[in-house]
Amino acid sequence: MSPGEPGGTEALRRRWIAAVLAHGQSAAEGWLTLLAALPEAAAPGLALGAPAPGAPAAQRPNAPAPGAFAPQRPNALAPGDFAAQRPDAPDIPALRSWTAGMPLHTLAELAVTGRELATVLHKRPGPWLGELLQRLLMAAAAGDIPNDNRLLLLEAKRMDSNEQ
Repeated sequence: MSPGEPGGTEALRRRWIAAVLAHGQSAAEGWLTLLAALPEAAAPGLALGAPAPGAPAAQRPNAPAPGAFAPQRPNALAPGDFAAQRPDAPDIPALRSWTAGMPLHTLAELAVTGRELATVLHKRPGPWLGELLQRLLMAAAAGDIPNDNRLLLLEAKRMDSNEQ
């Protein structure tokens, strides 16, 4: 979903927040630093599963043989021009802003514990508990609910009743 589509920016914000929660704030900062330094790394042709430009010639169709001269593309962009000519290039300032606006970045910061949830919901701990904690973490990190113990416990009860 692109930012121009209805709900696109919000969907991208939520995907970014989920990535920050899954991989950590320092990894997210590292990605942003790399994207800022090498904006061509976000090119659509470099999708997951596509051979990297430096991959062996056997993995790249129509690649020049090793050691052969590879002519420069006439329409190659200078690194600084890349983001300006790519409407789908990541908006690095927006991503940084979304990260900075997250009220929490880790499960340890969540104002409720798994033990509290199990007690309040009268259930034995199990896989359901980790899933519920992750849902609460995402809701709090995205700003859907304040990171408040009482409110999180109420939301957990609501989520649990919807599951049954």
